[in-house]
Amino acid sequence: MATERDEIAARGPERGWEARRILQRWQRFYQTKTSAKALTKLEFAEHVAYLLFLKLDHERARPTGALARPAVAPQGAWLRLVDASGDALHEALGELMADLGDARPKDPRRATASVLFQDARPWNVDRMAELGRLITEEFDPYRWSDVPRDELGTAFSELIADCRDDLRSKRDTGQFLTPPPLLAVVARALALTPGDRVVDAAVGIGTSLIAAHREMAAGGGRVDASAIAGADIDVQMCRLATMNVLLNTGRPFYDAPPVLRADSLKAREHVVRRHERDVPATVAICNPPFRSDVAADTEHRDDFWAPNALLPANFLQHLAITLPQGARAAVFVPDGVLFQSGAAETIRRALLMNCDVHTLLRLPTGMFYDTNSKSNILFFTKSTPRPSGEPATREVGVFDLRDRHYTDTVNPLAEADFEEFLTTYRIRAAGQPLESEPSCFRRYDASEILRTSHASLSLNGRAATALDDYGDPRAIAKSIVQHLGDAQRSFRAVMDSFD
Repeated sequence: MATERDEIAARGPERGWEARRILQRWQRFYQTKTSAKALTKLEFAEHVAYLLFLKLDHERARPTGALARPAVAPQGAWLRLVDASGDALHEALGELMADLGDARPKDPRRATASVLFQDARPWNVDRMAELGRLITEEFDPYRWSDVPRDELGTAFSELIADCRDDLRSKRDTGQFLTPPPLLAVVARALALTPGDRVVDAAVGIGTSLIAAHREMAAGGGRVDASAIAGADIDVQMCRLATMNVLLNTGRPFYDAPPVLRADSLKAREHVVRRHERDVPATVAICNPPFRSDVAADTEHRDDFWAPNALLPANFLQHLAITLPQGARAAVFVPDGVLFQSGAAETIRRALLMNCDVHTLLRLPTGMFYDTNSKSNILFFTKSTPRPSGEPATREVGVFDLRDRHYTDTVNPLAEADFEEFLTTYRIRAAGQPLESEPSCFRRYDASEILRTSHASLSLNGRAATALDDYGDPRAIAKSIVQHLGDAQRSFRAVMDSFD
């Protein structure tokens, strides 16, 4: 009787590859066969994405017959890379990147490739020997289209996660990794189905869209290619997110791109514009940049409740305003958005009036790699004020996990850590009474919140606390320092104008 190993060997070894083995191959090549000091892990991961796209496209192309499916890349592109070396390899890959990375491709089948290759550049010409070995030793000898989709997608996601230190250097654009187990919990809480259309206006590396797709497909139904879409202002994140989504969802390379390079805050018509067959979003999941020292370009956003808000608060109001009626949302916000005065207060009041802000999840500390960021998730449904003039939000349920601490290495986060939250969330979503409320859960009347001086949502889920609790004193002090700095710069500009 044939063993499972014999069957795998007969089909080809790639069919039995596991994510761990694939990741280890890539990591071993980076550590032993590249000049690691000359190439960052992120630069290596980008080229893995390019080569995977080109090799899979080459393997899947059927030039003739009833099932004909021409390659997205120019004919013979992969074979040209395999045969080239040195300057010729640098030139061939550079020309291919420029061709596929055209931001306005004439062939609509290249729309996804245009996002992946936009502004892409090969490694320096003195690294071509290393790139040649990567092509001929790690990619060309194997049939990557035979690798199980889940294993290949997981391996690529973990390769990006291994770039944490490089992503940390991109803090100027607010990039950090959201733990996949947390995004899986969010997708489960939102009760996603194949009929939903999920968007992320600050998509990062695409893990939110992958979590959404997995939840939608969990019931066994078909998930349409247009069911998920994202946008990001960072071209490098768009590249990685595009390949991450393609590999983890099985989305065709020739379909409309799952991710667009765009400044979401500049557009008022759509949360994320996907393509000409655009349909309204039903769900938004978004963990925007938490930078509090950057004001977005909102010159054309006359629909905003508070045009002078800082970045994370702007994403919150952008989603609340542009989502259609009845859409659900889960938006990550830092503590300051919950208690700061000025624009943040204006947004909180409008949010409570125009949306059903039914749940605030105060997240555990330590989840975001090498940051001290304190984060929360606001769950709300787009609505309208009630006819009586009362707010659309009746009560805010606060689930507080601040007393827990997680790190990537010592105490990693798991979906099971949120089971109590999910149970509570689902019971409330169904309109049923809680037989017993968890010790970390409290309810707050929205009308009472609005009657307080700052409509603070910095609410405690554990012990009785006044509604005017403005949160962590250190966060308040940091906010004060930032505002004083802004004021000093404004006064200096006024003084300079007198010269």
